[in-house]
Amino acid sequence: MISPAALKPARRDLRFDTLRGLFLVCMTINHVPTELRALTDQSLGIFSAAESFVFLSGLLAGWVYTRRYRTGGPEGLLASSLSRAKSIYGWHVAAFVTALVCVNLTERMLGTSSPTVPLLFHEHPLEAMGLGILLLHQPGLLDLLPMYCIFVLLLPLVIGGLESGRRWLVLLLSASVWLAAQLAPAIDPGSLYPINTGSFNPFGWQFLFICGVVIGNARISGREQVVRPNRWVAALAAAVVLYGLGLHYVDSWPRIWPDRTFGILLNKPALGLFRIADFGCVAYFVGMLAARFPAAFNVRPLALLGRHSLVVVAAQSVIVISLLQFPGLFETEAGRTLTVAATILLLFAAAAAHEDFQRRRAAGQARAAIGTRQRAGAALVPSNGADAAGPAGGVYPGGGQAEGGLSANALYEEPAVRERRRALVAPVLGGDGLGGIRERTAN
Repeated sequence: MISPAALKPARRDLRFDTLRGLFLVCMTINHVPTELRALTDQSLGIFSAAESFVFLSGLLAGWVYTRRYRTGGPEGLLASSLSRAKSIYGWHVAAFVTALVCVNLTERMLGTSSPTVPLLFHEHPLEAMGLGILLLHQPGLLDLLPMYCIFVLLLPLVIGGLESGRRWLVLLLSASVWLAAQLAPAIDPGSLYPINTGSFNPFGWQFLFICGVVIGNARISGREQVVRPNRWVAALAAAVVLYGLGLHYVDSWPRIWPDRTFGILLNKPALGLFRIADFGCVAYFVGMLAARFPAAFNVRPLALLGRHSLVVVAAQSVIVISLLQFPGLFETEAGRTLTVAATILLLFAAAAAHEDFQRRRAAGQARAAIGTRQRAGAALVPSNGADAAGPAGGVYPGGGQAEGGLSANALYEEPAVRERRRALVAPVLGGDGLGGIRERTAN
């Protein structure tokens, strides 16, 4: 186990947050009937923003939770994974219940039920709530977070294997599960109704997430990243990308496999082979561009969404399900475009509100932590009430020590220089001042 001080300081890399925020915007547009989907729905080939979001979530998880493993050991990683899974589950339940309530309130107000919302929400709302809480009813727009929750629970096993030098074994096991999902016979969802486990097959999609975890783990381990591509690899990747673009945009594009095989290769629920290959090749080039032109991938408004992706996904589910009950909003192109724009603005508002909440909570925890340390230290300032800062680390009468040479009273005042407050808060909360571990900026 490595002490936190032994690891290099971790800072958020805005490129990852920016990309994740972009994927969230694309996913939102794809869930609404609008002409803008031509720009966001599989616009780069035979894959969607969902594949990109899941892969990037895995990459960041591998990055962040490897640090947790190295500083807290297997027990620390398990505790962090369980805590994160609990948070994801909580946001899913909150989104599910809120969407259910909104649907039924709208139905009572309008006197009609919309065919665009989950049928069980209208027919048996209490049954829908019970099954939803048990993750046994995951209608469209409410099936991403449950899958993500499962993947987070796999992190102790995956990262434990990676840290013990079994990277190829981890990938082989993950690929085997993915292959089994491709070969498994299809199940008619209607035969299980009202049980609905969502449109994502976690046995297939876990491979994409775990590939991201492996890359995130390698990145924090200091292994060389692909910046200068091998020309043969780049040529092969370019061929796959071009073929994917042709499949998407050209109706007469040749199919090199029989229809049945081709359908399996392009299958989205189980994440078919060509979908993964096409996504991987596009991601290869995007990674090179992000390394070569980092400033182009630092878009702070999108990064705001990316930092609060959990809240944004939950908010998106509720907003879109609620809006789809009002078909009048989508009767004209202008109406559809304005509705999408308003939805995206609401997502930014949700992200900004959550960031403000986190900032306030962190400030409250900092004051509470300093207050506790002050009481434990008996006295941090001279008994005569002098507030002047002594030398760095100076010891005052009573045995208390002023961290960084400042008296504790400075925390309860508006300091002239913000850095002096950070000098006090950082030793209590950790290197980032928020009690969490942030990613390093990529080289």
